[in-house]
Amino acid sequence: MPRGEMVTLIFHQQQEIAILKDMVAELRDKLQQKDPHDDSSGKSIPGFVKTNVIKKKHKLRKKRLHSFARKRETPTQTVFHSFDFCPRCGTEDLGQPSVSYARQIIDIPLTFYTVTEHVVFKRYCFGCARMVSPKVDFSQSVLGKGRIGINLMAEIFTMREQENMTIHQIQDHLQSVYALTLSLGEIIEILHQEAAEGKDPVEKIKQKLLSSKAIYADETGGREDGINGYHWSFSNEQFQFLLYRKSRAAKVVTEVFGKEGEDYEGILVTDFYTAYNEYFGPHQRCWVHYLRDMKKLKEIHPKDNKLKRWIKQVHAVYEEAKAYPGPAPSLKKGLKEQERREKEQYFKKELKRLCEPYIKTDAPQAKLASRGIRFLSELFTFVRFEGVQSDNNMAERAVRKTVIQRKISFGTRSAKGSKTKSILGSLFGTWRLQRLNPFEQMRLLLLNASHQEV
Repeated sequence: MPRGEMVTLIFHQQQEIAILKDMVAELRDKLQQKDPHDDSSGKSIPGFVKTNVIKKKHKLRKKRLHSFARKRETPTQTVFHSFDFCPRCGTEDLGQPSVSYARQIIDIPLTFYTVTEHVVFKRYCFGCARMVSPKVDFSQSVLGKGRIGINLMAEIFTMREQENMTIHQIQDHLQSVYALTLSLGEIIEILHQEAAEGKDPVEKIKQKLLSSKAIYADETGGREDGINGYHWSFSNEQFQFLLYRKSRAAKVVTEVFGKEGEDYEGILVTDFYTAYNEYFGPHQRCWVHYLRDMKKLKEIHPKDNKLKRWIKQVHAVYEEAKAYPGPAPSLKKGLKEQERREKEQYFKKELKRLCEPYIKTDAPQAKLASRGIRFLSELFTFVRFEGVQSDNNMAERAVRKTVIQRKISFGTRSAKGSKTKSILGSLFGTWRLQRLNPFEQMRLLLLNASHQEV
């Protein structure tokens, strides 16, 4: 290397060394600076060094008992796929097949409606000297002399009651899915036919309700030909009986339970509506309604501490009554009943003690306190009778379907339509409570009616 180039290289290297020395000195100064945040050991951390972040330990997720994947179905048909010859070399010398994998495809058949025309021939018998023709039994397929098959009738019932479809929606669905055109009148007449066959089963439902231990009743608004009316629902864990009446008066309660409740010996569970006062048997009033009204009152008077304390005390009595486990299993039957009666009296006295001071006063809770005294004998019936609920939620759940359908269809157009609605609603409500398939149950009902007509 020439001497001049060497001198130049040395000069540049000396400059770089000087720069590096300055950088080293600057870094040494930073290392000697203290960070305002010290670690737990008391040693300072330089400002340019990031502190360690302690990662949170995630809790191990509880192992699932089973996966959430869809369970494999029982196949309705199986299709096998295999090679008869090797796709690579073309030879037919292949070994015994073994399963590589299996895949299921769940689908519904794409089909149009079917029309089966039965042609019955008649023939002349030379022996009898008369015409003879076979008598064909159509009871497995159709009701009476109609043309609409039993399966289609059951499907229309299911769409109406379970799917909450209007008559127009049922018509559109049949046209879209099955290419079947039915008039609105035909669909309505099918529902009337089903209701006619369901009269006796619904009457049996009513009788089974009247022989049960407890009935939960409620009512909701309805419309018939544009005029307001009411749907009445009477139900328990297994049965539901629906009734449409233009009145919301006590005469409907008398119609169902008899005068002064002579047709029913069980417990009636309702809200505080006065029409139910017509029943003179054992009665349980809904605590949820009572406590709900207290909550509304507290919202109106948010600063009234005395009211809040009173509501809390009443609620505590109710919670204590709800927590009562019942008499010991080892007690005799008579002693069990006596203990339950004594407990009922105890809770009545406690509620009476809380409500009496506010009757006929200007206190905000005066009205609710008066209600507690008025219905004192009907607020703790659930303590005396085992298996009776303290609220009317069961009846409200049962009538919810009717409320939804009313909002969708805006009611019925005639008294016959209201009766049909009540009968079909009673059948569907009962089958729903018993967890039965409504399509299959209606199909069985129609098949049974068809066989009886033969």
